[in-house]
Amino acid sequence: MHQRKDGRWEDTVTINGKRKHFYGVTKAEVKRKIAAYTEEAEKGKPFRLMADEWDTAHRLQVTPNAHGTYLAPLRRAVEFFGDTPASEITAAQVSAFIRKMADQGFSRRSVQLHRDMLNMIFNHCIAQPGSSIKYNPVSAVKLPKGLPAARREPPEDEQLINIVPSADDPMSLFAWFLLYTGLRRAELLALRWDDIDREDALIHIRREIVYESNQPIVVDRTKTPAGVRDVDLLDKLAAVLPDGGSGYIFGGDKPLSKTQFRKEWGKYCTSIGQGEQVKEKKTKADGSTYWNVDYKAYMTPHQFRHAYASMLDDAGIDEMAAKTMLGHKSIVTTKDVYTHIRKNKRERAAAALNQYLSQEK
Repeated sequence: MHQRKDGRWEDTVTINGKRKHFYGVTKAEVKRKIAAYTEEAEKGKPFRLMADEWDTAHRLQVTPNAHGTYLAPLRRAVEFFGDTPASEITAAQVSAFIRKMADQGFSRRSVQLHRDMLNMIFNHCIAQPGSSIKYNPVSAVKLPKGLPAARREPPEDEQLINIVPSADDPMSLFAWFLLYTGLRRAELLALRWDDIDREDALIHIRREIVYESNQPIVVDRTKTPAGVRDVDLLDKLAAVLPDGGSGYIFGGDKPLSKTQFRKEWGKYCTSIGQGEQVKEKKTKADGSTYWNVDYKAYMTPHQFRHAYASMLDDAGIDEMAAKTMLGHKSIVTTKDVYTHIRKNKRERAAAALNQYLSQEK
């Protein structure tokens, strides 16, 4: 330790491979700062900070949708572990967190997602230079037994085709729209009433929405240049489509936010037996608790687009025409979709035939 020209005292120490300079008016102040820093370095970063660092790195490695999958589990983990030093978190504490998620009624798949996220957070921290964490406590934790199944099997194309629209549920109309136009979710959410041309029986696709955080941003483009197109307004859709209105078909003056769409879609899927209600116990600032109700969908809007492609194939629409109708940039994409559809049909036909033959005497 030495005294600087400005009168302050300075000392330099190396902790976990890092050189750190400490300053103080007195030697005792410098020593206190060194002791506090050393104690914090030995304990390691609080979980809250470590989780934030992982989230920052993780969002650069995955798609926005994939990143969004982990936001709610990350929030719950931060609420549970808070400022606990990451190096002091034990397998028993991780197990308690996993058990809490199970007790709140989450499915096996959801609980697994929470565990996988924690595993990635600890592995990320261990790999950092000078990390005080020497082992991953998640590796010793197993999922509780008896968790409900993650989800039902997604409905086949034929089941989607049989879904009946409800005039009382906008998301029912949304599903019907997807089924008989093949639009992408982002294209349909950006669709306005003045894009519907009933006289020529056409739907003009000119834009899509993207989300910044939770808010919808309308952009004058689609996923691919070929996505800017006109789609036929089929009689079946026209028959249930309201006479019209102003603004966006789904949302009115403004497209639905990401949260609004997710919740409404989940509620609709649950109403037709393709989703589940999820309840989570929350704590208010005053310490009182309440149950937050949300919905988990078993099927996605993209499945309806796939069902539309399946109908095109059933109707004998060739791949070049289907490419235009689906808004694909490359015919290769359309061929891959058709190949997948036909493969599934062959497999189901073979399974049905094998079952029939096994019953013959």
